[in-house]
Amino acid sequence: MLAMTLRAAELLRRWAPGLLLGLAALGLLLAGPAACQRGQRIAAEQRVERTQRDAAGGSARDAVETAAAASVRERAADELTQRNQREIRHADGAAQNVDPAATRAGFDGLCRRTAYRDSQRCRLRQPAAD
Repeated sequence: MLAMTLRAAELLRRWAPGLLLGLAALGLLLAGPAACQRGQRIAAEQRVERTQRDAAGGSARDAVETAAAASVRERAADELTQRNQREIRHADGAAQNVDPAATRAGFDGLCRRTAYRDSQRCRLRQPAAD
């Protein structure tokens, strides 16, 4: 029995490093691809998150620029309207009465324009007969 135990111990001493190396290689073989796939998945998720952040930032920047441009256009239109009103009110003859036929013809022409066609003043009036 002692001889058998000594022989088993000798075999174990000789084969143990090889067995351990084999088990380590088998572990790497099985775990290696999973670790690589996990790394690739994490990298892909980070790319998606970075792309989404960049897109959100770009959208916000576009929205701010669009709102700012609309505000500039609206302010310019308001300034033009105020300037036109001042010039009309301060023009020579502004206090004189205008012939009603000329007024109707002016409104008819104005209300044919797309920009004014749907205004309340144009919708409520009847065009002058030709």
